[in-house]
Amino acid sequence: MKKKNIISLSIALAFLFLSVTGLLLYFGLKPEFVTSIHVLLGLIFIGFAFFHIKNNWPSLKVYTKDRKEGGIKKEFLVAAAVVGIFLLGAGFSLPPFGEIQHFGEDLTRGGGGKGGRMEKASFDKIITNKDKQGKTIQLIIEKSNEVITPVITIWTTDTAGNFIDNLFVPAKTIEVTSGEADKRHALYEGETETNSFTPAMSPGWQAATKDTATNYAEATPTDNFFLTTKTKAGNTFQLMLEIKDNGKTELYKALVDGTKSNAVALKAANGALLVRAVAELE
Repeated sequence: MKKKNIISLSIALAFLFLSVTGLLLYFGLKPEFVTSIHVLLGLIFIGFAFFHIKNNWPSLKVYTKDRKEGGIKKEFLVAAAVVGIFLLGAGFSLPPFGEIQHFGEDLTRGGGGKGGRMEKASFDKIITNKDKQGKTIQLIIEKSNEVITPVITIWTTDTAGNFIDNLFVPAKTIEVTSGEADKRHALYEGETETNSFTPAMSPGWQAATKDTATNYAEATPTDNFFLTTKTKAGNTFQLMLEIKDNGKTELYKALVDGTKSNAVALKAANGALLVRAVAELE
């Protein structure tokens, strides 16, 4: 048996199975045995690749160095440039590398994001102020694709801007410290931190409210959500919604006149974080 043949065939087989497990991982299929196989075959591939390079070192030198002129061949420079671009793009999640990196997982789970990825159409259902006396309000909150870990507060004021009551104030926040593409991946993998909500996280609400107590025990949903709540406001009042995500804050509001209409849409001056926020009185 020839050692060179064994090495070449081992590399070919390892590459084949690495390709299969790599595709499974790319599409978010990550059972423990797939990860284990991928890692172990990767180590085998590296080991045999070392011997392959050693056996073919004279040929590699010919590919790299021009014997006549003594300089480095253009082909090597092109190959090095291509690899360097991919390393920098993947390492810093530069477009389109970040989108490509997570496209497989987003496609498999029907996730949403920038760059034309499919929108996740699930809605959480939340109830607050269940024991409060007053009008029942149902809100539909649909966030834009750029929103990942939002902090939302919702409250009411009278027509003069005086605080009435809180409709939605979360007790927690979800924190991810990586770049946006990695945030989506970390959120999907559950690699996040949960911290306590503080009023300073919602400055508009903090300036308006007279009640800083939270009324929802969890963090603001990362998905879109339906909110059923109650308010002690009269027939005419203002609905206020503040959303903060990735350092950007927007304030949405709507004037509710129960004598004229049961449904209103909350609007912001230059709203980009929410696709829609609609409230309906029951």
